[in-house]
Amino acid sequence: MKFLTCISLCILVIAALVNVVKAAEIKGRGLASVMQFANSTSTDLDKRSNRGTWYSGNDLKNAACYDRNGLPAYSATIHSMIGAMAMKKFENCYKCMKIINNKSKKKSVTVKIVDKCAGCKVGKAIDLTPAAFQKLGNLDLGVLDISWKVVKCPSSISPKYGPKK
Repeated sequence: MKFLTCISLCILVIAALVNVVKAAEIKGRGLASVMQFANSTSTDLDKRSNRGTWYSGNDLKNAACYDRNGLPAYSATIHSMIGAMAMKKFENCYKCMKIINNKSKKKSVTVKIVDKCAGCKVGKAIDLTPAAFQKLGNLDLGVLDISWKVVKCPSSISPKYGPKK
């Protein structure tokens, strides 16, 4: 009996260590953050083009544009075609943005802005779900040079609800 208990504990410890190693490999992926580039200053970063990053996990829960003004709460998934932007108030909430990869102009995606991006500068970045980001480039890139414009929301975009106009 002691032998089985000892073997079980060893297996649990090994499984925990494997998970720690896997977690260390993906550290920082999926987080919107200001990146530091070699030999750059804050002035260089301000001159950068608009940035596209991606986020996942708990950051997708309880989108800031919802659960206020009588609207129900909304939590996205990694498959949702939504985005988050830094905003002074809520001026971009519920708007759809057509986003283009500036390095590969044929790659584009349309997303609905449903959340605020804490790690972004106002008017300089959109944080996307992994599914939306992958329409523009590989997730391993982490950051893309993008441009965007407001467009009419396609009928396929969720969530469909927003404030009454």
